[in-house]
Amino acid sequence: QDMVSATYQAALNLAGHSPDPTRLNGRAMHEDDLLRRSAEKNNPISEYYFRMSAAFVAYLFRDYDRAAEHCDSIEDFGTRFPAAYSSSVQAFYDGLVSFAMARKSAGEKRRRYWKERGRRAIQKFQRWSKDCPRNNAHKVLLLKAENFALKGRKSRKYRRRAAAAFRASAATAKENGFVNDEAIAHERAALFYQEIVGDNLLYKEHLYLSLSLYRAWGATAKVDALKTLVLSETAAANA
Repeated sequence: QDMVSATYQAALNLAGHSPDPTRLNGRAMHEDDLLRRSAEKNNPISEYYFRMSAAFVAYLFRDYDRAAEHCDSIEDFGTRFPAAYSSSVQAFYDGLVSFAMARKSAGEKRRRYWKERGRRAIQKFQRWSKDCPRNNAHKVLLLKAENFALKGRKSRKYRRRAAAAFRASAATAKENGFVNDEAIAHERAALFYQEIVGDNLLYKEHLYLSLSLYRAWGATAKVDALKTLVLSETAAANA
């Protein structure tokens, strides 16, 4: 039940049925209660599914530090249970969180740690995409785009590669029916154009595309968060 409730609460968070979308507290479960039951029953699987879902919602709502804490807690799960399908989902968000943390970390040592961790995720998905490109091709492209974006801070060549990889990831996700990952690809592209390239027109183009896709996915709380962001940026620009 706890394994299902974490996934269900993550969906409720996205739909706007939680006071804090970055925490899995609401109708289906409460974080402290689930962790207590997991410890009492010595059930690492239920904690794993909780932390995977918690990392996902924290990342999606840009609380990267919280997402990284959850990812760290279950980093070895894929090694312990390599046959679990969920290990590929975990690896994808672990890679995305790693590149987000590399972008925001101040010290060179921490940036290098997160970059190397993100690049290990790329290597995994390069292998998996050969066996199952429909599920994984867009994911490896998005992870590569994030890696190129980091290098693009000092290199026009890598900025071009990042832009191409973001476009390809979104297009491939669309082709294969992953509207959620298509939305994420456009949102990450928007941040790339805002923070690294400095192109406000392309930033807005990708941001509005991501907003439309999140709405189509049913992620009401994420749509509201992006609308609030747009309003605050507009107010700041007009101040």
